[in-house]
Amino acid sequence: MPVKVRCRQCEKVFAAPDRARGKRIRCPECREPVKVPAGKRKRPAETESADDESLFSSLDLSQAEDTTARLCPKCAAEVSTEARTCPHCHVDLQTGAISSRMQKRLKRKGPDPALFYKTAWADSWRFMLSNQRLVFQTWIVNIFIVTMQVLMVFVAFWIVITFLPPVPDEAQKMAMGENAEEEEKFKVPLLSELLLKNGFNILSVMSAFIYMVIAGWFWTMAVQIVRTTLSRKTQAKRLSFQVVDSLANGFKMYFWGVIFPLPVLIVAVPAILLLAGGSTVFSGGGLPQPQAFRTVPIMIIGGAIGLVTALSVPSVLAHMAQKHTYRAWSLPLMVVTSVRNIVPTLYLGLIGLVAAILPIAVIGGGVAVNFYVLKVAFNTPHFLAWTPLSTFEGVTEGAEVGVAFPWTAIGGYAGTIVVASLFGAYALIFWTRAVGLYTYYFQQRLGLIKGTKPGELAGFWARYVAALVDTVIIAVVGCIFEPVELWKMNEKGKLVAVLFAGLAVSLMSQYGFSRGLGLSYLALLPICGISYFARSECSKEQATLGKEAVGIMVSGLNGERLTFPQALTRAFVKILLGVVSFGAGFTPRKQAPHDIIAKTLVVFRGDLDRE
Repeated sequence: MPVKVRCRQCEKVFAAPDRARGKRIRCPECREPVKVPAGKRKRPAETESADDESLFSSLDLSQAEDTTARLCPKCAAEVSTEARTCPHCHVDLQTGAISSRMQKRLKRKGPDPALFYKTAWADSWRFMLSNQRLVFQTWIVNIFIVTMQVLMVFVAFWIVITFLPPVPDEAQKMAMGENAEEEEKFKVPLLSELLLKNGFNILSVMSAFIYMVIAGWFWTMAVQIVRTTLSRKTQAKRLSFQVVDSLANGFKMYFWGVIFPLPVLIVAVPAILLLAGGSTVFSGGGLPQPQAFRTVPIMIIGGAIGLVTALSVPSVLAHMAQKHTYRAWSLPLMVVTSVRNIVPTLYLGLIGLVAAILPIAVIGGGVAVNFYVLKVAFNTPHFLAWTPLSTFEGVTEGAEVGVAFPWTAIGGYAGTIVVASLFGAYALIFWTRAVGLYTYYFQQRLGLIKGTKPGELAGFWARYVAALVDTVIIAVVGCIFEPVELWKMNEKGKLVAVLFAGLAVSLMSQYGFSRGLGLSYLALLPICGISYFARSECSKEQATLGKEAVGIMVSGLNGERLTFPQALTRAFVKILLGVVSFGAGFTPRKQAPHDIIAKTLVVFRGDLDRE
């Protein structure tokens, strides 16, 4: 091996051959002699004596191995004697390699779904006990709602029995004259008369409005618990009860109840009407029990819709806890998701049934107490209050009122609901935590949409949900609010709004109020639809209310804002094509026929723009 040496005369460093060790050679630069170091010679290895009498010479080191411990052949980690795979590196302890099944498991992103079935009960129980503040908040909200309902019914009952005028006798009718009956047709009824005649229906609507508050609170709490579970926290975020926020979320929940089953109802309602018409025909032919032809199929169809909706609730809550919730509004998507996860969905159903045993038992006990102890009926307050008013005709001045407010029956109902709601709050938090665990462990199979990019093309399902929302808005309030919005735009909009009103007045004057109003609705509905889409999609938001809710907007091919003629063309073709306009998402740029004609795209706004 060459040896590097340095010439002391010229400081040149050069390599000398190995055979020149211990000799002198001339420097190739200055030709002066340079001594090459000889190096150290290796010392011979010392041989051990065969008859060494040291202390450790007689030890058998093979006996020092711990035979009770088992080590992984790859990572040398200690494993149990019963283990088949190493918990650290996941190799098979027999073969020393990772099995194909374990490789699939390691490739899977996210937690192991098999752990859900073990964790659901214990974790939900611990979460429920550590978040009793939410339990008592929910209980107080329920007490508030029950109190409001009872007070509302009491005030309406008091108005009827206090201010309802008595029915005139024969002498009073004769004094009124012959025109009394004609005047009665045009008489504006008193509030007490209106409540007596339609009080049950009015209070039913008001009760549904009040229940919207508790529904919104349940919705808010359930979504928050799912988000808490996804972040792997054991303490839920503090929630404050706000009536307005709860009303808004309750309206959202009610609206979801309309939008979600709408595709099925479009088919189911005509089928139910057909069955009802068939039963009428059969009854005209004298066949026995014609109601069976109507009742049984209706129960089957209604039960099927209810079952599908109930099975979809866990997956719906999972999607409602995300930034983008449009998949939760699509019945077909949620049905497919629930079928893909049918085992954990049914398991959640079992958990819900077990959690609901105690609240149901309390309600059953309350019903028994009302019937067998208090000897009164068990029903809603407005039903209990308006049943005795069915024969009430008012009282004369100075006479006693023969109808009393049913305090016993309503008190029994309210007490039962208050007690049951406490146990129901525990059950609700327990079950929603289990739904959160379902969302966490099965997040890869739920298809959660956690974010979108600005300009990303919107597919079929996002546009489908937006179209359903817009359809309901146009059908319910479009003919009322669209002329108002046109009036606020400009002078041309005011002219169109006046034409709308003139058409309605003309039809009502020609065909009568009811028939003319119906014809006006049918005539103005497509026109208002075209106006609604055109006005909204060329605005600054570039979206209708349904598209804004989903987070998508309409733009030109290069992302520019639509002109009014372009938006009008798109809206006209969309209304003209009807159901065919739903065919979006099957072209390279995910364009529907009206998008291709108007040269537009439907894209996502992106998370930052939405925030």
